[in-house]
Amino acid sequence: MAEINTLRRQQDFDCLFASGKRYYDKLLMTVVGRRPERDHTRVAFIVGAKVDKRAIVRNRIKRRLREAWRREVPQPLVSADIAFVASSASATASYSDLAEVMKAHLTQAGLLDDDSDASADSP
Repeated sequence: MAEINTLRRQQDFDCLFASGKRYYDKLLMTVVGRRPERDHTRVAFIVGAKVDKRAIVRNRIKRRLREAWRREVPQPLVSADIAFVASSASATASYSDLAEVMKAHLTQAGLLDDDSDASADSP
């Protein structure tokens, strides 16, 4: 299983949220910042306490998002920094709904081809 490259430093988050392009849905907000100087894509999954006060619910959402990234989303075509910010509606959303929104946002951002759905394996 390949390791997911994650955003970790506050400086990287600040830069991404200041200059990144945002894509909205009732389940997720996705922030994408292209980084041509890097040779890989870094990703972050953010679920704040406003989504649900219980950590078990927030952690479940993060696990679903990480798994959707790993299984459903083929590797993006260009290197970028990506942050997926969950909304409160994502607490009751199914795995397939989260994966669908994630792929739609990456397609809108130009990181995935429209025909990438055919190449991804479904669970």
